[in-house]
Amino acid sequence: MTVDFGLRFIVEPTAQTLSSEEADLLRDLRPAGVMFRSRNFAHDLPYAEWRARFAKLLSDVRAAIGREKIIVSIDHEGGRVHRFPPPVTRFPYPAFYGQSLDAVESVSQAMAIELRSLGFNLSCSPCADIHSNPSNPVINQRAFGVTAEAVSQGASRCARTLRKEGIMSCAKHFPGHGDTGTDSHYSLPVLNRSRNELYEREFVPFKALIDDGIEMIMTAHIVVPQLDASRQATISPVLLRSILREELGFRGVTLADALGMQAIRDDVSSADFATRAHQAGLDLFLFVGDPVSIADAVATRDALKATHAAGQISTESLLEVETRVNTLLARLGQYPVVELPAEVFAQHARIAESLTKNAPFGDFHFEPKGFD
Repeated sequence: MTVDFGLRFIVEPTAQTLSSEEADLLRDLRPAGVMFRSRNFAHDLPYAEWRARFAKLLSDVRAAIGREKIIVSIDHEGGRVHRFPPPVTRFPYPAFYGQSLDAVESVSQAMAIELRSLGFNLSCSPCADIHSNPSNPVINQRAFGVTAEAVSQGASRCARTLRKEGIMSCAKHFPGHGDTGTDSHYSLPVLNRSRNELYEREFVPFKALIDDGIEMIMTAHIVVPQLDASRQATISPVLLRSILREELGFRGVTLADALGMQAIRDDVSSADFATRAHQAGLDLFLFVGDPVSIADAVATRDALKATHAAGQISTESLLEVETRVNTLLARLGQYPVVELPAEVFAQHARIAESLTKNAPFGDFHFEPKGFD
């Protein structure tokens, strides 16, 4: 059987319009989907105008990829993890409402309505990380709470509500980024916890989401010395195959966190990165972030092809991944970009305003440069 290598990739256009060079690369690669960021939206234009411009970009991307169904994704959590111009509602971080499951449901439903109106079918959320390190510079208030139980309940309710409203979820950042003291956008964090601590805390929300049918899980670019001292999670067969799939029972699609992040860049640039990632159990390569491009995804695709041709990767293992990705694509809605009435945004704004009274976990400002 012929292997569809393009199905291994999610990539990102660099601007508000698709260049002819990027269109050619998309036609060559035919990725499973795209992720959009802040730079893909005209923040200085009124809603009707920026929406129309984005609709044209998405249409051009779809035409270049040439697949009936594609992933249309974005990071959308609230707080600073918000890419859209007004009037799309900027909800607060999950910490502000994670203690109320009714609030989690209200926010998630509103987010789904707005995402769907802009053609999105995948939200890279919820965070299943637990806020267990007060000095954590990257998760902190992005977490639903400070205990495994609170995060399990909040993240599961979020994913369940998004799914009900037609938006698929990608839980993140496995095996858990909440107890690290550094930010993987800039350096490689280390999670120094014992095996028992990981099973009793970090893994608990992911297991709850898996049992609840989560479709995708994003890997963290972190090292867990007690489980695999030599490889970060994104390229660790111990974490992705032995623990995530065999022990925790995940049957969905694994997605790398952004491959432009500093914590993984040295690995991405290595000649055998694609092989190691595939053998570890990574399904989708996420080529987003300023240091990487669609051309880098094409090069990784070619490296994967070469490894396969040399007999280092089996056709069977590649087709297993292809089946998982195709199963996910079959379940994805494909939505047109449409106008939402002003009263819908006004209602959502009232929900957001009601959640910003108290600041949990102290003062926190997450701003990874180059990833907005």
